[in-house]
Amino acid sequence: MRDTLSHLVRFLAVMLLVDAVGLGAWALFPAGTAPRTYVLFGTLLVAPIVAFLVTYGPEVVSETD
Repeated sequence: MRDTLSHLVRFLAVMLLVDAVGLGAWALFPAGTAPRTYVLFGTLLVAPIVAFLVTYGPEVVSETD
């Protein structure tokens, strides 16, 4: 159970960090422009993928060694 909680906390922390960076980049563009929309939707798609890879990627690498 402790391992699951650790993974959940790491996943959420990484996802929120990527979301914060994406929203920071989103705020740099003027309102109503296409790049602003692309950054917002890109962040929503990329954040869970990056969080998953950071959380579970090291376990896959350690199993193959």
